[in-house]
Amino acid sequence: MKLNKEDLKKKVNEIVTDNDVAIQLLEDIEDSFDTEVDNTKIDELQAKIDEQQSKIDELQEKYKERFLTGNKEEKPEDKKPEEDDGLEEKDIIDIKEI
Repeated sequence: MKLNKEDLKKKVNEIVTDNDVAIQLLEDIEDSFDTEVDNTKIDELQAKIDEQQSKIDELQEKYKERFLTGNKEEKPEDKKPEEDDGLEEKDIIDIKEI
């Protein structure tokens, strides 16, 4: 049977007849069942996690906006160069001039 701290202290106090031994056991029980926890570090880490999660959410929204809604503006480098009547300018080197 599993006992909580108070029940264990009562049981030790009832069973142990030697006061010195009872006091030592009660002190050990009290120290072992220390329920106070310093939550400041946990709170700091949780705040960092929340901050990072909000950044992730923001990036996901930007991603959705960019790729799911589509960007209708064409970039200049994406445009095809216009052709001039199919004529191209070529460099011709005349061997006689050399």
